[in-house]
Amino acid sequence: MNQDKLVRLLQEYFDDTISKTDAIELLNYLNASETDNIVDVINEEMLKLQVGPEFRGPRKHDVLQQIKLDPRFANEHPKPHDDLPKVVKLYQNTWLKIAAAVLFVCMGVGLYIINSKNKTGDSNIVQNQVSMPILPGGNKATLTLSNGKVIALDTANDGLIASMGKAKVFKSNKAQLTYAQPTVGVSTNIQNNTPSYNILSTPKGGVFEVILPDGTKVWLNSASSLKFPTEFTGNERRVTLTGEAYFEAAKNKNKPFFVSVNNVEIRVLGTHFNISAYEDDNNITTTLLEGSVQVKKNDRLALIKPGEQAIVNNNADAIKVAPADIEKAMAWKNGYFIFGDEDVKSIMKKISRWYDVEVECRGDFADIRFGGTFYRSKSINELLSYMEEVGNIHFKIIERRVIVMK
Repeated sequence: MNQDKLVRLLQEYFDDTISKTDAIELLNYLNASETDNIVDVINEEMLKLQVGPEFRGPRKHDVLQQIKLDPRFANEHPKPHDDLPKVVKLYQNTWLKIAAAVLFVCMGVGLYIINSKNKTGDSNIVQNQVSMPILPGGNKATLTLSNGKVIALDTANDGLIASMGKAKVFKSNKAQLTYAQPTVGVSTNIQNNTPSYNILSTPKGGVFEVILPDGTKVWLNSASSLKFPTEFTGNERRVTLTGEAYFEAAKNKNKPFFVSVNNVEIRVLGTHFNISAYEDDNNITTTLLEGSVQVKKNDRLALIKPGEQAIVNNNADAIKVAPADIEKAMAWKNGYFIFGDEDVKSIMKKISRWYDVEVECRGDFADIRFGGTFYRSKSINELLSYMEEVGNIHFKIIERRVIVMK
């Protein structure tokens, strides 16, 4: 099969327009060909679309395996069990379809492809037309200074926004704070050498970045807060987090970096990691991308390596270390929702935080699970409409309240 035909058949496959005859021909070709050759074609086609991830390593093999297991290749494999929870994939472009296939291939659940390439995003969601439109979140936050002054960062002008002794705070790029490092050996509080603390807080529907006095970069997700000193004195660096944040901690072997979350303490020397610790979630999850992290709760201690995550239940001391889905953990920072075979309650929490809405569930949705990838920049109506289309679920929006019904 020449490359032009292969490209055409792959496109028809992902668009759900492939004929039975072509489907079998494609399957036979995939079974007889080298995986890398097919992956090169897939990646080349993705580059012609909106930017998307390149599929490398084990993931590229999963893409092809998912195609081979697709039920449209009649009688080529057993049909999925009817008692498995329904998984819904939410797509916007071809590469997202491929991403969804990769995401769920290892979960052992029944999958199917939804053709949404030409979908306009028109919603059938019942909505009170008098209410203000519900917009996706954006760069919004407040900064509370040690003297109690609160600065609304989304309306503040770029440049110097606060000065506290030797500590100076600058706002730039509409979504970033930078703390100028004080002169070495000079305290921001000359009288008693006690550090002053600031608090960066994001509302529902807000995200923001801060560069701390030591150069550590922190990205805050919605409905989160970070308390930190305007200068790191002594032999350690400590901050306190609520909600979710991604850290790129500046390296300093003589001054370890600590993050306090409820009764959990995360200790690092210089590393990249994500912490999800919302009060209405059951667990505190630390996901490590680079370096090493030590997680401690009371007398329990665990060390995690890159590609792992530590999970601590709020009501127990045990620390579970497991392989991490890095792409899913980092989806919020990269501008996506990635739902990994998730229940309705979990998904609606994320929707509530990002779109700043209240959620009311009317009924039992334990038997419905969704999976897929969706842009966080898209409207809430479009997201809910897709969920309605492929799941036994319906939504009604009244003002800023989303009612979930069967």
